[in-house]
Amino acid sequence: MLQVLLVSLAAVAGAVPTSNDVAKKVPVSKRAPVVERATGSVDYASYFSQLEHTLSKYHSSVNLPSSLLKSVTRRQAGKEPLQDQDPDIEYYGSGSVGATTPQTFTFDFDTGSSDIFVPGPQCNEAAGCVGSTKYDQGGQDEHNTTTVTYGSGQVSGENYFDDVTVAGLTAHHQNVISLTTAAGFSSSESNSLLGMAFSSIANSGQPTYFETLLKQGTVTTKEFAFYLGRSVDGTGDNSELALGGRDTAKFKGVVTFTPVTQQTYWQVALQSTVVNGKKPLLSSLGIDPTKGQAAIDTGTTIILAPTVATASIYSRIPGAFPVPLISGSPTITLWAYPCSANPSVAITFASKNFAIDPRDFNFGQLTPGLGDLLGNSTLSSILGDGSFCLGAIASGDLDPTQNLYVVGDTFLKNWYSIYSYTQNGGRPAVGFAKSV
Repeated sequence: MLQVLLVSLAAVAGAVPTSNDVAKKVPVSKRAPVVERATGSVDYASYFSQLEHTLSKYHSSVNLPSSLLKSVTRRQAGKEPLQDQDPDIEYYGSGSVGATTPQTFTFDFDTGSSDIFVPGPQCNEAAGCVGSTKYDQGGQDEHNTTTVTYGSGQVSGENYFDDVTVAGLTAHHQNVISLTTAAGFSSSESNSLLGMAFSSIANSGQPTYFETLLKQGTVTTKEFAFYLGRSVDGTGDNSELALGGRDTAKFKGVVTFTPVTQQTYWQVALQSTVVNGKKPLLSSLGIDPTKGQAAIDTGTTIILAPTVATASIYSRIPGAFPVPLISGSPTITLWAYPCSANPSVAITFASKNFAIDPRDFNFGQLTPGLGDLLGNSTLSSILGDGSFCLGAIASGDLDPTQNLYVVGDTFLKNWYSIYSYTQNGGRPAVGFAKSV
């Protein structure tokens, strides 16, 4: 019998579930607001911690300016509440590790990575781990370690084989990395990570949780899906992850699939963008400057796009201007735009335009504090009247050879996303349908 797992984070994928499907739900919560609730302005500490996390995953040599990292450190020390912050920034749900005495962990279900990390017994807050639950290392010790080095630190841990269960679906003999240090990897309040990209990028060299479910026959429909709700619509607490099926109540209309072009991340061809109803101006060679590849990443809040592409996108928004964070290679740049502009932005996949709600594109009002962090008094003066907002699309040339975008929750709150291993003639594809 096909089992469908719903983990309050996402929705469904692949073939429509039959009446024999068994739906199991695990609530998924929101964490780490980027917009400060009282003022509507950007919470820079939260924003930069999430930006650093995204850069760490996709470009190991990047370091944000030290002034920005200090703001992140201050935020971590504050130990802010994890659940039900107003803005929908990231989402997490529960799962367990262990066969005889399972332990519950709070997982970030992440289509932008492929390993499972849990805090080990020696990994305290000073070492980068959060939460009181520590893995008891009751699984089979593999007697080797996994270490991932990032520009801002490293993650290191001991490898174990153990049972991993989410909403009743157990992957037996699954690789789990028991962390000894997690410096600079993430400042998120979830205490663990469950990667859902392809095992080709697993630092452990082992299959992912969902791949193990498929291999062991625990699920037969080779897909999973995400529904990410929005607080202002009252759907934030309805967020779900579906494993082995789809939740047709979470989307409407036709599902549009686009083939996976590279089985590392869930990477697909991004054909173009449309801003305020206008397509990009073509280059002198007749090339769309916003064309590229996109990693669809549930573990990322923002959209990170190539420098040339973002310049083209924001050129369609009168009054927008760049705010450079890092110069050199890669260049990391934020973009400010007049809050009154309320732009309409869409991304083109499979010849269809997928719109981003203007509320999701607006990451909040910019304040002089950003100029202060960057040591830029001119910027502080420009932002003094509160008329500029932070755009959800930032620029960073992560892979100039293929114009790589990272498309995160800003987009995915609008579109139910389905991650199928077989939809493209027996090969992987990502599907989008309008979220309800």
